[in-house]
Amino acid sequence: MTKKAFQRRSYRAVMLIAVICLFVGNSVGVQAEKGAARESVKSLHVAFAPMEPVFQTAPALPTSRPDPALAYPAIPVSIIPPVSKPALIDVLPKSTKLIGEMIRSQTGLESGPETELKLRNGEGIGALLRRAGYDSASIAKAIDAVSGKASLRRLQIGTQFQVASQGFRFSTKPGRDIYVIQHPESGWLALTALRPTDHYMNFFQGTIDDSIYRSAMAAGISESAFNDYIRVMGFSVDFQREIRTGDRFELLYETERDSIDGKIVGGKLHYAGLVLSDEQLAFFRYDGDRDTIGWYDENGNSAARTLIRTPVSGARLSSSFGHRKHPVSGFNAMHKGVDFAAPRGTPIIAAGSGVIREAGWKGSFGRYIRIRHNATYDTAYAHMSRIAPNIHPGTRVKQGEIIGYVGSTGRSTGAHLHYEVMVNNRQVNPMTVRLPTGERIDDQHLPAFRQTVAAIDQEVLSHGTIRFAGDVTIKNTQ
Repeated sequence: MTKKAFQRRSYRAVMLIAVICLFVGNSVGVQAEKGAARESVKSLHVAFAPMEPVFQTAPALPTSRPDPALAYPAIPVSIIPPVSKPALIDVLPKSTKLIGEMIRSQTGLESGPETELKLRNGEGIGALLRRAGYDSASIAKAIDAVSGKASLRRLQIGTQFQVASQGFRFSTKPGRDIYVIQHPESGWLALTALRPTDHYMNFFQGTIDDSIYRSAMAAGISESAFNDYIRVMGFSVDFQREIRTGDRFELLYETERDSIDGKIVGGKLHYAGLVLSDEQLAFFRYDGDRDTIGWYDENGNSAARTLIRTPVSGARLSSSFGHRKHPVSGFNAMHKGVDFAAPRGTPIIAAGSGVIREAGWKGSFGRYIRIRHNATYDTAYAHMSRIAPNIHPGTRVKQGEIIGYVGSTGRSTGAHLHYEVMVNNRQVNPMTVRLPTGERIDDQHLPAFRQTVAAIDQEVLSHGTIRFAGDVTIKNTQ
């Protein structure tokens, strides 16, 4: 008999004894049950062979690790709040007009004459320094010092170097210079410095003759300032139909110039005003939380609209909304959009933020895009020469983002943009439809915004041109 068979038989015997005990207990009572059970066991004379233990491997139970902190005495700990990262202007030194000034501030020594060299085609920084008269040992140590500050292999041809006997300077990023200086004790070291800038606040005023663009250029307004102005006013004004001779425009524009070479390195529009024959518009820039830039009227209402009325810059309105004689077919038909004539290749921007519903060829429309802005508004753009890269159905676009370029594809007689606005899938006149405005400044920021408006009105606009160094801050008038 095998061991497993014996174990099964022993198990059956035990179960039989249990059944007998249960039967006897039910017959003679609880006390008799115990005795009968014992007697029954004796009378059966069941011989149990010693059973070998059965071992089964099982995974060990997980044990928790004690927290190391519990092994130390409970000492009160003061929690130090995180320190905000300092601004670069508070950490990095300011660049100097002459490299000798920086060498003097770092070493206390005077440097020799300075020379300016440009990186030639196929030339590395080592060859340039060799041209400047540096020996091989100095070149190796200087390159080793600067290798952690800049990628020397990515230096552009024509990069300018200002070189003196004790060090040199060059730039790889706008607004920053890298100095490599030989210190008498520490050897060659490299440091980054910020180029200082001056900020100018300029107020421009002009009267429109035949073109607001030509009038703005005649008033001395820069291209970048004018483009910013058009973007702000474009929400409220149709520059093709509403501008008249004699209308006046106003701009308050901040210009940032490099203090060393005088080049313009930045700018910011703070105020945009337009006086029409029957209306006066004024919008003020407000940076509430520094994450977004907002434009608002003096009451805090956003200048932004759901849609921009003219989604192509510098275009001429060549065909209005309504019944007309089709220029190709010759039949009278409803023109369910407006046409803007513009040179082929002129960028077309999204009139509002939304999701691309269609992008591709669409019969007589040629290359066509349709954008869903919200549950109510859609816009469509037709006859494009090409669609911008990465514009496909499902792509999310932002207001003002380039989506395509003016062309004459499909049934068209010349380069133009056919533009449609749909309200609940029904075409409406893009030039007259009432568009909801953006959000209003919340109550938390409204007092600070009103102080900004007062500062512009009372201080800056009355001075014309103001020059000062450092960051621009429009002070409160209170």
